[in-house]
Amino acid sequence: MKARKQPEQKISKKVMKKTGFILLLLLMTSAAYTQGNSHQDISKSVLSSLPEWLSSIPAGDETSYGFQNREEFSRAVLGTPIEIFALDDDSFTHTGKATPLVSIGEWIIPVVVDQKIRALVTIVKQNGEWRIVTFGAATLASEFNNFENQLTAEQFAHIKMVRVYQPLSNFLFYDDPASNPDQLILLPLRSAAMYLGSQGSPAKKTWTLSEVIRTVHESISIQNQQ
Repeated sequence: MKARKQPEQKISKKVMKKTGFILLLLLMTSAAYTQGNSHQDISKSVLSSLPEWLSSIPAGDETSYGFQNREEFSRAVLGTPIEIFALDDDSFTHTGKATPLVSIGEWIIPVVVDQKIRALVTIVKQNGEWRIVTFGAATLASEFNNFENQLTAEQFAHIKMVRVYQPLSNFLFYDDPASNPDQLILLPLRSAAMYLGSQGSPAKKTWTLSEVIRTVHESISIQNQQ
């Protein structure tokens, strides 16, 4: 006589599937919470020293730092910290092959007044504490405002920067740097757009990481042959 499948087995599979989904949801929530806490810790550390940096701006030189006047200092708040990445050292040894990006241990934080990014602070961790190492970058801050208008709020909330040192060029991206890195979509900032244009590359709003690596690799190879 053929054994009948027990209904408990079906219930067990449903419970396991549901449990697995709940566990995945908890892990995703935990990751988002951890990142949020990390951003809060960074911002909290920097916020205490921001007034001192603002007060050090020479009178009459406010516009050079992105502010219209000193009265705006009292309304300055910090935006979401942006992590800076660089290409792995082996990225240029294999044409067209991209390797994962690596964090360089630096972050930039937008200084916002009236919902506009006015300046950027660069921070690093020294002796276990986050510290401002540079302040200003009004031109780059203006570029960030342009990208904020082009991207969705969700994309801009996850924005990161990748710095290419040969030559110095900056790109933005908002995807997970560990997922399919060779097809990572990069948004060229002015420094990157100028470099790519100097190499005869077409003007494009987006590049894949593999395209950028291939262009830089070809440029370096030509220079080495000269």
